[in-house]
Amino acid sequence: MYQWNYFYGAIMLDSDYNGFLDFVQNKMEDKNYYYFHPAIFSQAIQEFPYYYDNILISFGRTAKWFLETENQLNEFIQEFENILHHIDFQYVQIKVGGVYSDYSFFWLNKKKIVNTTGGSFETTMEYVIENKIRFFESEHFYFGLGEINLSTGWCDKSYDEDDLKSFDLQYPGFKYPV
Repeated sequence: MYQWNYFYGAIMLDSDYNGFLDFVQNKMEDKNYYYFHPAIFSQAIQEFPYYYDNILISFGRTAKWFLETENQLNEFIQEFENILHHIDFQYVQIKVGGVYSDYSFFWLNKKKIVNTTGGSFETTMEYVIENKIRFFESEHFYFGLGEINLSTGWCDKSYDEDDLKSFDLQYPGFKYPV
């Protein structure tokens, strides 16, 4: 019997649902992604009561020997961030699981976090620092380890120290951006 690995996640879109659909249905397959295929993404509807303001897109897949090395993790992140550059999103949560480990990753869109006194950026950063959330910054995103609330973008809790140690052992030279 094979041991299968998986990932699943959710994207909280902002306002351009049609742009998301256009990318997934018409442009994504031309990118020849290894980890992501258009068929793994749900296609929501803009009909009450099935959505309110923002649309939540889910996705997931299984694989054999998935993200076993640091290079594979870097390729996964690069592919996914390429997708994120093509869609109008606020927050993303991905859970990756396998035989030896489970990790939760999140992305926050820097353009969508308002940087004003008392704004969501200030609140988010205070919460992240207070709860010792491991996160990294690139030009366009905040990427981190942990679970977030897709309504707010805030981490629900600090990441388990054993999980962080496991991540560091599996990916000892990980640096972000990749």
